[in-house]
Amino acid sequence: MRAVIIGASRGLGLALTRMLLTEGHTVAAGVRSREVPVTLRALLAQYNGRLLVRPADITSEEDIRSFAGAAAAFMGKADALCNVAGVNLPGDRARPLHECDISVIREDFAVNTLGPILAVRYFYPVMEKGGKVLIITSEALRLRNVWPGMPGYNLSKTAATKVSGILNASMEDVDFYSVHPGRVISDMNPQGEIDADESAAGLIGIMSGAIPVSRNNWYIDYKGNPIDM
Repeated sequence: MRAVIIGASRGLGLALTRMLLTEGHTVAAGVRSREVPVTLRALLAQYNGRLLVRPADITSEEDIRSFAGAAAAFMGKADALCNVAGVNLPGDRARPLHECDISVIREDFAVNTLGPILAVRYFYPVMEKGGKVLIITSEALRLRNVWPGMPGYNLSKTAATKVSGILNASMEDVDFYSVHPGRVISDMNPQGEIDADESAAGLIGIMSGAIPVSRNNWYIDYKGNPIDM
């Protein structure tokens, strides 16, 4: 499988990149930094020829355009794209929605909602027919499950989840899924329930087809189970 991972330098994105390479797949890894992160240097040396690392700030149209071109030159068509890049800003955790700094909410949307749209704009021509695009989202955004914490994050991830449904209605040759990765243990969520490797294994199963999913159920968890909006 030829896979593109955006947000590959740490956490779930790094786990995905490492596991894909270990299993023999080819990976184009997008990172926010201008240089190869320390976390990816050993992998780049070990899997030279099967790993490409390029800058891919998800808010930069030029970065994503350039990354898509580099990925196409490196691997040809991509079988799967997983956008892991996202933010949960400290300024979004202290105040209710009506008191939030609007600049914080704008950044939430720029990264969490507009970022995946930008990725699809430039990577859609690179995708193999029948390929899969995964947008990492959350379980905390269901419309009937209102939680007031982190309002900018919740709003932006709710919108990002709907992105997959709209894209599926727009295009038939690539399948789009908004995926809750599980309650992954991370800096943001030290009380999580699973490690990044467990989540990554499920996501790879979805991308490869080992876990069957239907584009009619485009909001799913990392095990492929549909989630009710």
